[in-house]
Amino acid sequence: MASPPRIRTSRLPQLVCLLAWLLAGPGLAEEARPHVALDRLLELPDGRTYEIEKKGGRTPSEWRRRFTRVREALELEESALADSERELEEIAASTEPWQIAPPLPGATTVDAPLDYRLRQEIRRHRSEIERLEGRLQNLKVEADLAAVPPDWRS
Repeated sequence: MASPPRIRTSRLPQLVCLLAWLLAGPGLAEEARPHVALDRLLELPDGRTYEIEKKGGRTPSEWRRRFTRVREALELEESALADSERELEEIAASTEPWQIAPPLPGATTVDAPLDYRLRQEIRRHRSEIERLEGRLQNLKVEADLAAVPPDWRS
């Protein structure tokens, strides 16, 4: 006696759905679909309020955080620059002019005169300040284009 053909279980749900559709007929599927007017799909749901105000895709707190981060980084760099310049002035006042010179060829930065190290730090701080000022300016332009109010920038 021949055994009935085996149905793979992975296709069983598909076969059941197909059989149900064939038995019910295509008319039932059309009746089950709700009819929604196209212009209704483009409207916001009734009775729903959206309280989060965004400008440029960001909330007020996100804008404030962005401005605060850049300003804090700028303040830190300006403070570090002032410290380095003050230290350089102290070294310049306490040493003879012939002791302040660039490092000798082949000397490491540890062997270099103090003023050279400080001048490198000052140059780096000034470069970073310039970069941060540009970043702050770009952020202001971005906020202007997004019509961000002034109180969101503090």
